[in-house]
Amino acid sequence: MERLADQLLGHPEVIAVDPPAAEGRPGAARSFARHTTREMLATETAILRVADAGRAAGVGVADPAAVEHALAGHSSLAEEQTAMVRQLTTSGAGVDVVVGKAGTGKSRALAAAREAWHASGIPVLGTAVAARTAIALAEGTGMPGITVARLLTELDGDRAAGRAGGHRHGLPPRVVLVVDEAGIVPTRQLARLLAATQAARGKLVLVGDHRQLPELAAGGAFAGLARRLGPAVLRENRRQAEPWERDALDQLRAGAAEPALRAYAAADRLSTAPNGEQQRETLVAGWWAVVPPL
Repeated sequence: MERLADQLLGHPEVIAVDPPAAEGRPGAARSFARHTTREMLATETAILRVADAGRAAGVGVADPAAVEHALAGHSSLAEEQTAMVRQLTTSGAGVDVVVGKAGTGKSRALAAAREAWHASGIPVLGTAVAARTAIALAEGTGMPGITVARLLTELDGDRAAGRAGGHRHGLPPRVVLVVDEAGIVPTRQLARLLAATQAARGKLVLVGDHRQLPELAAGGAFAGLARRLGPAVLRENRRQAEPWERDALDQLRAGAAEPALRAYAAADRLSTAPNGEQQRETLVAGWWAVVPPL
């Protein structure tokens, strides 16, 4: 295994991106460089360059009156949600990022933004990696929803038709493409979504949390964009009613699992079993007890 790993790391397309931090320090713990490929590094660099260059692209800008009307119709939005809507609909940036932990009301704010864009004649499309998320996005915001895989497949078909001299659709002109749970979108797919949005002279809105589930394949682009672009940030959990549970979820998000589990145990919200099979049976029985019969 070590020999094969050395062969891979010695390939001319593989490069180190982090020098060993402990190298040359006597007694320091051994550390390892991280590696990437030249192709992936070029893809990441292009994403960041395009996003940075598009800060003042003037795309996805809704009519001010439409923004105010949409916000008036969603008067229950909190200050941070209102700020998010204003940033997305007025910044004009080619890429905008929203970072919000679970339960912060991202969908409610996106619904207001969609209304402002729609009233301004700007088409809006939602997408997500998981089909259930795409459906929930459509139901929660009113924007059409489609999976990332299906969208990319359709765009590939459009390109093939264009090369063959057939009719080519692509994304609608000036579209705002909203990507939900963008933190799990692999970097290569995100690059393709960005390229398609650019070709339509549109705006890419990435909504997610890079401190929840990781990407399904090589990733990191969402976190990189969030660090560089000045994202809209939603911090207040509006889903969990109990303060202790909001605190526990914050602990889990920060990687502090033990105090979070202790809090759930203290509230009699932690279920255990001698083994995985029995725990799965308990989970299914609990679910079956509350789900209406078919």
